[in-house]
Amino acid sequence: MRSSPPLGASTYNTITNGTFYGPTVQAGTIHGGVHVHEAVLDPLIPRQLFPVPAAFTDREDDLDVLTSQIGEVPDYAVRIVVINGPGGVGKTSLGNRLLHVLAAEYTGGQLYADLLGYAAEGPASTSEILSRFLRSLHPGAQPTSAEELAAWWRSATARPGQRVSILLDNARRAAQVQSLLPGGSGHLIVVTSRSTLAELAPDGALLHRLGPFDHDAAQQYLTRCLGDQRVAREPDAAAQITRLAAGSPMAIALTVTHLAANPDQPLAELASGAASSAPADSPHPSLTHQEAAVTHALDRSYWSLPRSTPAPAVYRRMGSLFALDFDVPLTAAVCNLSRSEAEAALDQLHELKLIELRGEVSSRGQVYRFHDITRDHARARATMEATFGEPEEVLQRALDFYLATASMAERILTPTHRPLRRDYVYPPAEPIEFPDDATALAWLYAQRDNMLHALRAAAAGLDRPTWQLTHAIWPLLRSSHDYELWSESHELGLQAARRCQDREAEVEMLNTWGVGLRGAGKFEEAAQTFTAVLQIAREEQDHRAESQALHELGAVNLHGGDPAEAEAFLLQARQQRTKLARTSESEPDRLTYTRAVAITNICLGQAQLELGRATKAIETLTAARSTLLEVEDWFDAARALAWLARAYAAGGDPGKGEEYGRLAVAECDASGSARWRAHSRELLGHTLRDSRRPDLARSLYGEAITICSAVSRRDESRVRQALQDIS
Repeated sequence: MRSSPPLGASTYNTITNGTFYGPTVQAGTIHGGVHVHEAVLDPLIPRQLFPVPAAFTDREDDLDVLTSQIGEVPDYAVRIVVINGPGGVGKTSLGNRLLHVLAAEYTGGQLYADLLGYAAEGPASTSEILSRFLRSLHPGAQPTSAEELAAWWRSATARPGQRVSILLDNARRAAQVQSLLPGGSGHLIVVTSRSTLAELAPDGALLHRLGPFDHDAAQQYLTRCLGDQRVAREPDAAAQITRLAAGSPMAIALTVTHLAANPDQPLAELASGAASSAPADSPHPSLTHQEAAVTHALDRSYWSLPRSTPAPAVYRRMGSLFALDFDVPLTAAVCNLSRSEAEAALDQLHELKLIELRGEVSSRGQVYRFHDITRDHARARATMEATFGEPEEVLQRALDFYLATASMAERILTPTHRPLRRDYVYPPAEPIEFPDDATALAWLYAQRDNMLHALRAAAAGLDRPTWQLTHAIWPLLRSSHDYELWSESHELGLQAARRCQDREAEVEMLNTWGVGLRGAGKFEEAAQTFTAVLQIAREEQDHRAESQALHELGAVNLHGGDPAEAEAFLLQARQQRTKLARTSESEPDRLTYTRAVAITNICLGQAQLELGRATKAIETLTAARSTLLEVEDWFDAARALAWLARAYAAGGDPGKGEEYGRLAVAECDASGSARWRAHSRELLGHTLRDSRRPDLARSLYGEAITICSAVSRRDESRVRQALQDIS
């Protein structure tokens, strides 16, 4: 039976009573071997700094001093610059400008992270920042512990000629910076902080105090933004405005924005208003004149928002939210607005510089964020003006948005993932609809950090959203192998499911956590987890969960080096899954269990191969391949083919092993899975090595290593060892 070709494959060929999809070669005799090549693309160099505004003013002396001091630091050292000063004085703008000036010297990329040192929810964790940096430089699976992440980060930045520059914003303690220092030499780290961070001085850090604008610089900025004529008409009022701003660039910027939005307003009118006392209920937590000036300017901008529009409520609600950044769909859901209303409100806030535009993301649209001072102001306003129950509603609306959207992506990307209940209080009125798999997965990746913060917020007392969101992000975990997110989400989700006394949810949390532990190489912990699943499943007579646990115990033992024990579990799993497929009442369930039998057969075939029973492995893997083609699971069919090729080679037919192995490489390339693009080459390399064709094997190992280097250190090390052994 010939089924439709897999996605991405435009050709097929029938060879030796089998149908293969993708690029194929058929010949009676091949001399010298057939090489499967693909273009190896350089990884995208991250450029995460913000654009430099045309109104960047003054600070030329600061730039000259810092550039000169950086140039005096020896090449063997990591250069550290700490720019400290009060909030709103322009530390981030200066650091961003400095790194742009020196960009040509740091070809490895430009990274940015907000360390959230002054955020109400506490600083960002070291693991969170390291994971983000590593995803930027080397997408793919990551270690699970902070120590391993730090070691991998140092290794990833130790390559000669790949110097990076990093802007670490809003550090509160020196330890936050020290734990993020890269490996190698010559990198440049610019840190902004309200503190001096003197503890970094012994590390050779350059400590630079940034003061407010002097009068001339403030006047220059005001003139550049408002124009010579407007300032020249009212020089005294202009001077009073800059004096009241206390030299704070942020306070002046907010004032300029207000004046630009009101071109007919006399400067004297605003100056006299600014000189008057702030509203009695206005919060003034600032400790300096500059920070007080910023707070007064924020008050003025906030109170200038028309009360007839949603903008004031949007400012308060989004400022009080856990999300690191936000877009139109999230804003609409949280503020109970249509998307057009939310977009208009965000435009108003952005025009008044109450929020910052981070940029546009293909899967999200325009993305905004708060400056840390502005977020504090927005949260203070939310505390003062919140109606009864509003904070709880804001949190629930945000959690429902992330749960509903992640669940939509889950259904598209992993339709065979076990469905669990969803409980919404405020389901989004305009839910996001993904046009294809790629957009759904891109949204999950783009929202990774926000969903982690959503889980943490939910875990403070909302158990059902906690485990349900953990369940919904399964396709992100499966695709990214992000073991930090995997571990934290499942620890929170499992505890929440148990508090809810929801056995089905508890089993699913344990199941997917066990998969993560197995993927991270923690086989003993994974076996304990799946044993617990097996016990609960049998108590609850949950045959689906029981068959899954048996399969996973087989997979754990297979990867852990015990193929005999693996075979015993896998045979039980196959028997149960076959029975479930036969007795299923609905066609979707029958297809799900039929596919599950084939997936178990892939693992079983590997175990039989390792036990030296190549003939049996060929039989098992052929059945798996045939079933997966019938259910149009092209990716897993390609995996089955890669192992089937190895089984033929081990069974004494190296010609067929190579033939099938090359076809497996082509199909894995078409699937788009980097791991299996690498692994199919590795397996074919083994076949060619065993056939005493070491040059071809080395070539394939080299291609596999290139792919693995951006996906999995463990896989890369294994293939490098194979390459070393053949040499």
